Amino acid sequence: MKKIGYLLIAILFLFACNPESIKLKGEIEGLENGLLLVKMKTNKKLSEKYIDTIQVVNGEFEFRSNDIKPPVRLTMCENKNCEFDIWLGKYGSFTITGNISDCKDAVVYKDDLATEYNAYLTRLDDAYIVPVKKKIAWVQQKNEEAENGNKLSQDDEFTMFDYKKDIKKAFSRRRMSIVKTVRANPNSPVVMAVVQKEFNSFNKRHKAEMKKIFRRRFSDTALYWQLCP
Repeated sequence: MKKIGYLLIAILFLFACNPESIKLKGEIEGLENGLLLVKMKTNKKLSEKYIDTIQVVNGEFEFRSNDIKPPVRLTMCENKNCEFDIWLGKYGSFTITGNISDCKDAVVYKDDLATEYNAYLTRLDDAYIVPVKKKIAWVQQKNEEAENGNKLSQDDEFTMFDYKKDIKKAFSRRRMSIVKTVRANPNSPVVMAVVQKEFNSFNKRHKAEMKKIFRRRFSDTALYWQLCP
């Protein structure tokens, strides 16, 4: 199964530049020499827009664009097995440093809103996912055992049913919390970034509601196109 990681960026500095352009300078330890593909992914299955191909030398690269209006989610692809996201909330010049081996779950790193985004995701996970973390691990373990030919005992079957119900409820409550945050903060690009990453997990009614909210405020941005290709 294709493994996709998201680079843990150590530092993201903002410097002065053309007020309506994006400039990225990457210094990524472990990034192989060669070509790095830059693209914008969308919420439509198998839909993405290729932006540029840039050269990597000794882990360093540069990317410039005058045609992308942030907020935007850029995906950098080293090869078919490794890619990482860079989120930008506004125009500017940015230096991105890190190590290619530090691949974590999806994280938004973008100018001065990175801390806010990370704090929001942490609050979500602490409130809804952490309480069922052990149940998730137990279900995954039993599913792996079943794939290897081990049958569940009757007690395990009952436990599996209860745990799956609790896990489903936890993720449902997490999604509803995001919807409420969108309603309370319709002008936040951070909230829109969260929705863009998790859009396909929402039901049709909530998708339509969030599209309408963001269309009024971000319809001419790259991230809105990624949300509604």
